[in-house]
Amino acid sequence: MIFCYYFGRVLFRPAYRAHFLERLGFLPQSFSRTKPGAIWLHAVSVGEVASALPLIRTLRAQQPGIPFYVSTATIAGRKAAVRQAAELVDGIFYAPVDFASCVRRVLRTLRPALVIVLETEIWPNLYSEITRSGVRLAIVNGRISDRTWPQYHSFRWFFAPILKLPDCVIVQSPTDFDRYSQLDVPAQRLSILGNLKYEAASAPSPSALPTFGAEQIWIAASTTGPNERGSITRHSVDEDRIVIDTFRKLALDFPKLLLILAPRQPARFPEVARKLAASGVPFLRRTELKKESPLALPGILLLDSIGELAGLYSLANVVFVGGSLAPRGGHNVIEAGAAGVPVVVGPHMHNFEVITRDFLEHNALLQIQGEQDLFPAVRDLLTNPRRAADLGKRAQQFVRSQQGVSQTIAERLWPIYHTACWRKPRGFIARSLLTPLALLWKWGGNFKRSGSERRAAGLLPLPAPVISVGGITVGGSGKTPFTNYLAAVLKAHGQSPAILTRGYGRRFPADSIVLPPGAKVSPLMTGDEAQIFLRAGIVPLGIGAKRYETAQILLRQFPATDVLLLDDGFQHARLDRDFDVVIIDGLDPFGREDLVPLGRLREPLSALRRAGAFIVTRAENDLRFDFIQKRLRDYNPSAPAFRTRLVSRAWRDYCTGESLPSLPGKRVAAFCGLGNPQNFWSTVESLGLEIVFRWSFEDHHNYKPIELASIAQQAKENGAEILVTTEKDRINCPSHLESAIAPLNLYWLEIEFELENEELFLETLNRKLSARRV
Repeated sequence: MIFCYYFGRVLFRPAYRAHFLERLGFLPQSFSRTKPGAIWLHAVSVGEVASALPLIRTLRAQQPGIPFYVSTATIAGRKAAVRQAAELVDGIFYAPVDFASCVRRVLRTLRPALVIVLETEIWPNLYSEITRSGVRLAIVNGRISDRTWPQYHSFRWFFAPILKLPDCVIVQSPTDFDRYSQLDVPAQRLSILGNLKYEAASAPSPSALPTFGAEQIWIAASTTGPNERGSITRHSVDEDRIVIDTFRKLALDFPKLLLILAPRQPARFPEVARKLAASGVPFLRRTELKKESPLALPGILLLDSIGELAGLYSLANVVFVGGSLAPRGGHNVIEAGAAGVPVVVGPHMHNFEVITRDFLEHNALLQIQGEQDLFPAVRDLLTNPRRAADLGKRAQQFVRSQQGVSQTIAERLWPIYHTACWRKPRGFIARSLLTPLALLWKWGGNFKRSGSERRAAGLLPLPAPVISVGGITVGGSGKTPFTNYLAAVLKAHGQSPAILTRGYGRRFPADSIVLPPGAKVSPLMTGDEAQIFLRAGIVPLGIGAKRYETAQILLRQFPATDVLLLDDGFQHARLDRDFDVVIIDGLDPFGREDLVPLGRLREPLSALRRAGAFIVTRAENDLRFDFIQKRLRDYNPSAPAFRTRLVSRAWRDYCTGESLPSLPGKRVAAFCGLGNPQNFWSTVESLGLEIVFRWSFEDHHNYKPIELASIAQQAKENGAEILVTTEKDRINCPSHLESAIAPLNLYWLEIEFELENEELFLETLNRKLSARRV
């Protein structure tokens, strides 16, 4: 059925064809994000787009570097977003239809951390896929009208489970709060912060439209015709006729009266022009207005243009907001109120019931009960300018008192944003295939660990204490740089540390190799990560898969060693250790909550209970760090968490070794062979560089000249000025690559650690090591 609906739309409505693939989840390539953290805001149509603008401006002003995308559901909504928000956001698109596969495509492309849904858009698959992906979901400016509440309440069994999924529901009024509560939204997630529509209504600059010498100006805004599209029920109420008849009566008392008539639907402009011509009243069409066009008063100006109405309100003596005499549900009165003019509405304002109620409570609105009341109401306000001014002033003051809500909402959203942990959305088939593999990984890890622990139980303790530096996730989280940092700090405090590493990727037959600080040997003998330790030149290094035997050899060759640092050793159970330092990557702290290959976890999160301390990298934001700390305490309440910053020390020219504080260009092509290449991309972008091309290889990849030549060729085609890579990947590049990458140069990034509360960390460490010595 749904396919027939969309087929008919595409077939019979040409405007619907444009960007139709976006509704299936196929977004432009330029929207594709390489790292999580974007914000996706959904505003269904024109009114919601207008409400969203102040919130978008506030969020962007507070965090300008976060990518921001806006989706709409209607053609008019998209046009409004393009017209009003194009310069504020990174992209505008049609929201996907509520099929899981379509939603997943959008999530994979944008990789958002937060999805904001304006007002009342409740879609089961959208909500469920967002939460499954570790993305945070917020309903903002939520409302449930009197008209729709009976349906929501009747289908509470359907809506209640869906409305438990959002992390935050911010509603407009106490009535909305009560209704969402009855739909089982958890109380701790539900709050009243006000209505964004008030903030969106800051009065625009007055229009330069001529007023033809009018002494009184009446604006009839958003009038509707009989059975107009969007009406709740079929009706015969013609607001255009009512307004024209009322004008003719008013003209008898106000010979210098100008009526500006603004129909709601652009498609009705010609129809209203025919009504005006048939009435015999002098009128002009805005689109046919020329600089010297005369209009005899009393007369009518037909506003058959788009986007001008809000700027005209300040010219008016009184405004009638249509769609309210007909059972259409009314239209927004806030813009007219913000302009400080008196506003008249009819009885049918159920689409804006909360706003109408607020205005009436503050005596800032005049509501009539039928078409017979329009003439006396408008005549009274035109006759009594002081009463009209008081009514308009109260409306303006009330609107201003309600503004500032976007700031309050933003303060509520940022803590939620920083708790997101992106997980790639997978369909049923993918999960069915990968889940058994993840179980095999778990069983294999448990089997290997139990065997290693049994063998370790029969070994004598090493004479020097062992500090393991490891992680819970696969890929780069900063273990190697932190091991180097810790070695340097311990040495500076008078100790004699040494490092034990596996030497992944080395091609040398010996089981164990022990080398002095700064030894110059081939990477084929040591592996790439071991080269980083050697080139730092800080401490002796032992390389071997059997770390216990390697440690014994190292201690014989360097007997002054009084502490051993076990690199990437959290899962190496065969070597007993005195203290486990676990490195947590702030960008993906919990490995997408699944074991490899479903996620990035090496072992279940329950293994974190073995940690002695946590080191959190890439969590500069305090809210993000607080969230990670809280989650870590759930698994290990006794282990303290410390925060580090990876500091870019300098760029080094691959050929000359020259150190540069900044690169000679801004457009770069980046490549790396890391378990988590996203960390490198993020670091490069944080330095103000534009990555025009990127290429990731498997971890510890050894580069061939032909691969580097291919990278250089694609880099040139994409307009890159230079090539950049990591220190580890620089080690895996061939020694003479100038001809392969010419005319480009290659630079690699030197990084170092800065640890907050370093003294407290060392105190925690020494306390544990002192207990061993006792």
